[in-house]
Amino acid sequence: MSDMLSNDQELVSDLVACQLVIKQILDVIDVIAPTEVRDKMANQLKSIDFSTHPAGADPITKRAIEKAIALIEMKFSRE
Repeated sequence: MSDMLSNDQELVSDLVACQLVIKQILDVIDVIAPTEVRDKMANQLKSIDFSTHPAGADPITKRAIEKAIALIEMKFSRE
């Protein structure tokens, strides 16, 4: 690593790196996964009961799950 970054800059850098990796993974899944697998991915996340699941206590995790569902459904919407 060439530059010293602040903690906030490092966090943003980590998020961007994760987004890039996720995009690559989604592109691969889009090519190799049948529709049933894609639907199951979204349905598994939708089935989380936030009233009993530990993720429901953490608004950041809950929002991340909501975003993941939206991303899968947007990326793999049938056209």
